[in-house]
This record gives sequence, C-alpha cells and structure tokens, in this order.
Amino acid sequence: MIVSRDDILRCSFSKWHSQFSHATLPSRIVPLSAEFIEYLNQDGVFLPLDSNGMPQPSYDSNRDDDDEDSQHSDSDNSEQDAEWARDKIPSFPELTARIADEIESLGGVVFPKLNWSSPKDATWMTLDGTLRCKTSADIFLLLKSSDFIAHDLTCPFDACSAPNATETSNGGDASTVSDFQDYELILRKWYDLNPSMEFRCFVGNHVLLGACQRDVLNYYPFLVDTRGDLLRGITQFFEKEIQGKFASSDYVFDVYINKNTRKVWLIDFNPFSTTTDSLLYDWEELSVSRNDAHEGSVSVVPLLRVVTGPNSSHNQPAYATNRIPKDVVDFSDGQSIAEFARVMAEQMAESLNVSK
Repeated sequence: MIVSRDDILRCSFSKWHSQFSHATLPSRIVPLSAEFIEYLNQDGVFLPLDSNGMPQPSYDSNRDDDDEDSQHSDSDNSEQDAEWARDKIPSFPELTARIADEIESLGGVVFPKLNWSSPKDATWMTLDGTLRCKTSADIFLLLKSSDFIAHDLTCPFDACSAPNATETSNGGDASTVSDFQDYELILRKWYDLNPSMEFRCFVGNHVLLGACQRDVLNYYPFLVDTRGDLLRGITQFFEKEIQGKFASSDYVFDVYINKNTRKVWLIDFNPFSTTTDSLLYDWEELSVSRNDAHEGSVSVVPLLRVVTGPNSSHNQPAYATNRIPKDVVDFSDGQSIAEFARVMAEQMAESLNVSK
C-alpha cells in the first residue's frame, strides 16, 4: 500500500488544524525545541528539573549501578543525587511555563499529543487510566512512557514508499526523520467523551469508503439499532466539512458524535496506511474499495460497522502488546502497576507543590 511523505505530513496536526478548527475541539500548539526532543528520546522514565532546578521523581536505566550501591550516608546520597541531577537531567522552564499558561487557557485540564499521535498506550501510568492532564509533569510522564510517541519521534515516515517533492533534496530516504524538525506539543481541551460515540472513517479518492466504532473492546447494543442514523450524520459531516478540502485523496479521519445532540466533531486525521489501525475493517478490503473508487467502475456504498454482540468484541485489552519498559519494572520495586502509578503521581504532586 503506497503512502507518501506528503500524505503523512498533511496529517500532522498543525497542517490541518487552521482549516478545520471550527469543526474540532479547542486546541493549542506549542513548538518543541531540539533539546526537548532529545530528552524525550533518552532512555529512562525521568522528568525535567522543576522550576527551582530540583529533580522530580524519576528513574534512569542508564545511571551507573555504582551510584545505587553507594555506601555513603543518606545525606551524602542526597547531595550526590542532587549533583547528578543538575549534571544529567535537563530543565525546560520556558516550556513548562508556556504549558501551564496554555492549560489554564483551556480550562485547567487537557489531553496531549504530538504531531500525529497521542500517548494513549501510556495511560496505565495515570491514576484514572486516561490522558487527563493538569500539569506539565503529567504531560511529560505520558510522553516519556509512550511507544506511540517514540514512533512519532523516530520513524514517522517508515510506511513511505513513494518519492515526492518534499523528500530531502540530497536524495535521502523518505523513511528517515533526520530532516524533520517541526515537532509540536498539541494540548487539547479535556472533555469526558463517551467512547461508544467515537468513530473511525476511511476515505479513498475523496470518497467515504466506510466507518466503524473505535472502541472495539466493548459491545454497545444501541449502536446496532442506530447505526443507520449515525452513518447519515457522519456522511453529512464528511460531505459538508471535509470532502474535497483535505489535501490528500486517501486518508482516515476520526470523529466524535454527541449522543444527545448528534453534533459531529472532527478529532484527527491519519494516513491511509497500515500504520493506522483499521479496527473492524482489514486493509486488504479497504484497498480494494479504494481502487474501485479510483477507477469509478463500482459505486462504493459506505457501511458503519459496529460490534454486533458481546462475543464479537475484541477481548484483548487495548495496547496490550505495548510492553512495560524495563526501567519502570525496576523502579516499581515489586509494586503492582496501579500502586506504582499512584505513588509516582503522589510524588510528582508533592514535588510540584514544593516548587511553588
């Protein structure tokens, strides 16, 4: 399946947000420095220094084991830790202040993402199992713990197979990321969205090929009865707000439908690529439908697929294949993940209160 670098870049949040801002959730875009990206790419679960230049709760898997086995007194260890932190742990006071301002402007609670992905595979690190963030520390912890974010940073173009005008002028491979510098932190206003009303939609040659519920882990009986009305709402939204306006001809977009008002909100765009989860479809059938749409020989009639019964849902927990990092296992010291996450959150909150 061919996807170009341009197709992927067009799905980067800031590339489409200004055109569709009226149809999506309130958001803020914060440019990220090369130094912060380097911090995100470093091994270890550790947070930047706080506003007073002191370390926050952290663990670095690359730290020399001799430091851990030191026989110095507690006071010596504390001094050593502080000195090590000042030398090794970065500090981003301007970014932290900017994030705090943007969170306040969005009502005090946000959920984060980078250009393409949100750290939804790292929600096991949070107390409530969501992306709900109130502080920069909440955001940094999610970003550092996410494989999806790591993919954005290291290989966002790994599915590319077609050269185009935006590739490197020196003939570099489209799958490399060395020339991509425009990383951004996206802060989106937090809403308690009902997962049963989130849908993924597939477009080929500017034609809506189909849609499906995003939460494939659960069976919602009302979706079976109302999918005709829901599909009409999605189709009308697509034809009015998106069709012919998004730059690529093949793409995937996600929407949320208010259960009471049936108002449709655009959530995100994704490439028409196997790197995007096809959920209740498979990419082979989507490719056939796209080819039919391109050729115009067959009229494509979109369907809204939903989980039709309790035995039809996918039983595996979401992102179960995203392994817990070794350094987190080491740092947890035998605690359950829930207990570890609780302690980590309490320590971060205490650190932030002390720094005020």
